[in-house]
Amino acid sequence: MRDAVVIGGGPSGLAAAIGLREKGLDVLLIEREEELGGILNQCIHDGFGTKILKKALSGPEFAGYLMEKALSLGVEAITETYVKSVEDRGEYKEIITISPKGIEEIRARAIVYALGARERTPFEIKIGGTRPAGVYTAGMVQRLLNLYGILPGKRVLIVGGGDVGMIVARHLYLEGAESILVVFPEEFFAGLPRNVQQCILDFGIPYRPRTTVKEIVGRDRVKGAILARVDERWNPIPGTEEFYPCDTIVFSVGLIPYASNLEEIGARIDPRTRGPEVNEFFETTVRGTFAVGNLVQIFDYVDDAVETAYIASEGVRKYLEDERRLERPVRISPGELVGPIAPQRVEWDDSRDVIVFFRPRIEAENVKIQVKSPNGKILKEYFRRYVRPSTMERIEIPRDILEGLDEVIVDVSRH
Repeated sequence: MRDAVVIGGGPSGLAAAIGLREKGLDVLLIEREEELGGILNQCIHDGFGTKILKKALSGPEFAGYLMEKALSLGVEAITETYVKSVEDRGEYKEIITISPKGIEEIRARAIVYALGARERTPFEIKIGGTRPAGVYTAGMVQRLLNLYGILPGKRVLIVGGGDVGMIVARHLYLEGAESILVVFPEEFFAGLPRNVQQCILDFGIPYRPRTTVKEIVGRDRVKGAILARVDERWNPIPGTEEFYPCDTIVFSVGLIPYASNLEEIGARIDPRTRGPEVNEFFETTVRGTFAVGNLVQIFDYVDDAVETAYIASEGVRKYLEDERRLERPVRISPGELVGPIAPQRVEWDDSRDVIVFFRPRIEAENVKIQVKSPNGKILKEYFRRYVRPSTMERIEIPRDILEGLDEVIVDVSRH
């Protein structure tokens, strides 16, 4: 029997396996694709590892760093292996896998899920019109360009102003797309400021804020799209429709944690993050089952996702050694101006600060992030020169301020 099994061989899965091996645990890493590395393999732009390694690597370079470290520590990894089911048998978890070898049963005392996230599709945002060839998600275009050397189209419309959409726009420009237009319903881009500058403004790529695709036009192949201006609630404004000719439409309209597997085994799902609810060591509501990376919530930087994996590896060790938990867990709740937040509770009797990731719901300058008791008493404050919903915040809550409380509230103050 294994001490732990990590499901998912992307950056968070590799980091979790590294952390577990560094603690002397017997770990097996399971990946369904042919190669380890996950999404990093198709992200040839740089910016990975800036926090962990203090230098900017490309996706494949950072994946290589993690793989080399994992293998040097003796992590055993199997690829082309699909996890069919997981059952909690009390003293161990039973994992049924399907691979070219056939159906196998693996037993482990703990599981770390590192399944990442999936892209939201055009169907999920209710785009009208036909379903012709030439409609892609941004991740698929990234895969075609970077792994297979295929330019999917020449006249491209990109829907969505997030980081992936901006990065794909720049790459299409560099690969020879004749025309590119980026449209999004927000007032400004929803991604990191550095990507706005480096991917859009530096290359003069046209963009239209407060704009959406109302309808896709074309039968066999995309001929264009009907664009429309939107109001403050992102509803199309009648009379503003116009036809935009293009042969390719790329949707970059957000990521959703791959949490269905965890929901099936009884883990509680947070409606804000759309990932599993976790404690400070990223253990789900199912004991001995952990979740890390973009499966918990969508991170801006891979370094932050990797950090959750290292934290979770310590949680696995504590679980296996049956270390003491708090008699009364402390709830971490979002305030009025805070959106998705994780972890959502503190459960372990530990001395280390609690690391919390969240997104503000406002865009503002010179604000204070406050940790408050339910009666409004301010327990801890952190100053930020600027916050916005598109940028995740990270704070460390001193554990001693949680003593005697059932709940703390994290909020943003404009004053």
